[in-house]
Amino acid sequence: MTSSDPLFNAVPDLPVFGSAQFTGRRRLALNLLGRCLRRQSILLYGGPKLGKTSLLLHLKWLIDQDCKASPAMPEALYLDLSDRATLEQLLVGRWPSPSLILLLDNCDRVIKENPIDKVQNFIKRASAVHATVWAGQRLWHDFARDHGCSSDLRPVPLAVLLQGEASELLQLRLTSNQTAAALSVGGTHPYVLKVLTHYMLSLQGDPMSAIPGARDHLIPFFQACHQAIRQGPEEALLKYLIQGARPVNTREASVAIGVATIKSVADALCCIGLISRWNLNEGAMLQANCRIFNDWYLATAPIIHH
Repeated sequence: MTSSDPLFNAVPDLPVFGSAQFTGRRRLALNLLGRCLRRQSILLYGGPKLGKTSLLLHLKWLIDQDCKASPAMPEALYLDLSDRATLEQLLVGRWPSPSLILLLDNCDRVIKENPIDKVQNFIKRASAVHATVWAGQRLWHDFARDHGCSSDLRPVPLAVLLQGEASELLQLRLTSNQTAAALSVGGTHPYVLKVLTHYMLSLQGDPMSAIPGARDHLIPFFQACHQAIRQGPEEALLKYLIQGARPVNTREASVAIGVATIKSVADALCCIGLISRWNLNEGAMLQANCRIFNDWYLATAPIIHH
């Protein structure tokens, strides 16, 4: 199955890429392309199902298109480091051609199975290629931050989609009524919206009748998101935003959970994909707008242990 296959989007867990399918992060993909061509390496990080793999594959697609037009362009190689054989080859120094742009997915696997000095040497050796995009979840970001990885590794956090991006994603396949229902329930998380789209298209009538099936499908994703939250201020802020069910400015949030500054806490929840953040005249606003997750969290979180 390819990204141009009309059935590709029918399975919400598959990545999407290519001109017809990839929506919502086109500007970011072009920005990453420009950075890679300038030999900048990228630390791409975000929570479960925020679209890291789709973004990497779309970046490879963009580079492949440019290579067809200009043979002098560096080629791209996508590698999934969750594959043990692939990771082992890189760890022992079997790096591909130095003219390549490497797109490395699931980099968390490197940290989980290797000592710090080995991981640092692994990252250092990657500097031999044209550019590298290292994609992973929070564990990967925290390692790069805490262990002083190369200063020329540029961090690029993913977050949920903007409202306009989310609407664009849905309007490709849903009616206006279905789109409104999906946004009211799913907020702007790309994976949640893909799952809602899948179930709404499979059922006739009221779009809300798709919610139970979508919720059951999303439970493993909900659990993965909850496991990424640190207990303490992060969990306190998430609960406050969910229970408030409204946009909250950062000053109010700081006072409510008893911290001097909310930025690092909000950064973490935005990166996981559980809250959105935007700026207004009165400052930054925070909201937990994925109602289908929020309802599950309030019903389930008290009995979940990290």
